[in-house]
Amino acid sequence: MDASSWWNFLLIFVRIASFMVTVPVFSGRQVPSAFKIGFSAVLGFLCLGVIDEPLNTMPQWTIYILILKEFLVGIVLGFVANILLNAVQLAGSLLDMQIGFSMASLFDPNFGMTSQLTGRFKNILAILVLLVTNGHHLLLQGLLASFEWIKLGSMVPAWSDGRLSTFILTCIGQMFMIGFMMAAPILAAMFLADVAIGILAKTVPQMNIFTVAPPLKILVHFLLYIFIMPSFFYLLNILFENMFDSMSSILKIMGA
Repeated sequence: MDASSWWNFLLIFVRIASFMVTVPVFSGRQVPSAFKIGFSAVLGFLCLGVIDEPLNTMPQWTIYILILKEFLVGIVLGFVANILLNAVQLAGSLLDMQIGFSMASLFDPNFGMTSQLTGRFKNILAILVLLVTNGHHLLLQGLLASFEWIKLGSMVPAWSDGRLSTFILTCIGQMFMIGFMMAAPILAAMFLADVAIGILAKTVPQMNIFTVAPPLKILVHFLLYIFIMPSFFYLLNILFENMFDSMSSILKIMGA
């Protein structure tokens, strides 16, 4: 390998490593940093022999600009996928606020922050479904396809004309919509339960409503969750389709 090959490998490695930092599943803190670096290096060597337009000798200042470009490309690709998966966490947070679980929280290694119980449970289910359906293979396939859409020596004009920021805002809107759809059935049931508890408190003032209401709402939540679990997996299917379509769209926007 000559000097130009090492520069090509460095650019490929930067894109893959920055992708691993933000993409779902691989970006979790439960995945060791040594594995991320080693996996990125192995993928970099595999991609080095199959890229269509390898770079030749170039000025040093150009190398620095291309390294920054590869870093931003990898970050954007993983960030778009991670935005949509946050819909699961959003749905769990909305439910915990209504049920009363928001007072309890667990550390979520995937996001590096504390999350509520329902959000953590939904997040684990989503990652398990993603792994079982080989969704992580599709994420890696999208990363490798980025080298066909965005060449190592090309620039990305979409960063300055507003197309990229507009698409990211659209993905955020989809995240809120899907997250609300996941939480809507139980939120409606919790609203009706609050109305029933309020009527009960007015008709039977001797009852200590603060003792009866929390266990009743938790019971209603888990009973409903058993029945709406199939709809949750159906929405996960829609979520994953939107996630992979968004990665494909962002490649077309940045590679145009």
